[in-house]
Amino acid sequence: MIYLDFNATTPVDPEVLEVMIPLFSQNFGNASSAQHAFGMAALEKIEIARGQVADLVGARAASIIFTSGSTEAINLGIRGALPTGFRGKKRILVGSTEHKAVLESAYLGAEENGLVVEEIPVLQDGIINLEALTEMISDDVALVAVMHVNNETGVINPIKLVSELAHKYGALFFSDLTQSVGKIKVDIEELGVDLGACSSHKIYGPKGVGALFGDKRIIKNLLPLIVGGGHESGLRSGTQNVPGIVGFGAAAQLVKNCLSKYQFRMLGIKNHFFDEVRRQIPGVWDNGSYDRVNNTINLWFKGADANAVMTAMPNVCVSSGSACQSAVPAPSHVLIAMGIDRTAASESIRFSFGNTTTDEEVDQAILELVRAVGYVRAINGVALHLENEIEVNVRAQSA
Repeated sequence: MIYLDFNATTPVDPEVLEVMIPLFSQNFGNASSAQHAFGMAALEKIEIARGQVADLVGARAASIIFTSGSTEAINLGIRGALPTGFRGKKRILVGSTEHKAVLESAYLGAEENGLVVEEIPVLQDGIINLEALTEMISDDVALVAVMHVNNETGVINPIKLVSELAHKYGALFFSDLTQSVGKIKVDIEELGVDLGACSSHKIYGPKGVGALFGDKRIIKNLLPLIVGGGHESGLRSGTQNVPGIVGFGAAAQLVKNCLSKYQFRMLGIKNHFFDEVRRQIPGVWDNGSYDRVNNTINLWFKGADANAVMTAMPNVCVSSGSACQSAVPAPSHVLIAMGIDRTAASESIRFSFGNTTTDEEVDQAILELVRAVGYVRAINGVALHLENEIEVNVRAQSA
């Protein structure tokens, strides 16, 4: 099996697993049991991890609130902030290509607090439309939510400029940092992020743990979603997942120390993959700006349904970027928001590479992809030839 879906999840790094294992059966204390040595040892390890995660995102350790993952952190950040200190505010502005966790939290939070949500459009390359945001924002906006890096296309939003606009009008700025942390440098103070979220399993840590962080003055006034014990500064009650949190901290430290090496390797892999795919497959478009993280690329294969292509190459694990709601497949809302039609969106595939991706795997994946796209086009009666697709490749280069 060739795994090229690292934006969905990553394997736990062996170094991370090594620090986690003893916490399951040897040092298994409950961090809330501070009356004895086992509990105190667990609490100490959690606080070390809190510092490690804070160091990765440029936050203060006291502002790190551990959750079950980015989805919970996003809900706590958005829905927990809206009931506090927004008198006279009427609107929430949220990027149209946000993860569903952000979109649905915004709409639910708006309903809970008598606000309305307006979606900020993106440009054709997937980057947030700053001109549109400038026209939309005013003093009645409570919160602006724009992600740092898109999970489907990998494009990087200019969130520092977004945060400056939000703050100019007295709005809170929330950013989903799940796909940027560990891939590019993140410093929330420098970026002007009031509240941010990330998840352990995207950075070679364990699943089931994430974090909300930001301005401590804002954090302490959030309305908790889970109550009944006062854990995590009263904002997230429940026995802390000590092995998960410690693994999260270890992963945070690891990816920060290896960031430059990671970026260089991912750029080489992505460029080689894209160059070879364009050379060997006609009718390929690059969905998104070249201003993206180095491990991600989203491609449209004209005339080849994405699900059919993936079925035709069962040994290669990739993502179509499609959402399934009520068991009815739907094209990616991200690609639709970028102005890509439904047919093209349903023929698009995301490839995301990671630390364990080898050159041999990439080359084998290319061979499988060439065969699968050709097969799907053939059974659909679609004939494209490289010599007739100059325009396609020019567009791909300039997208």
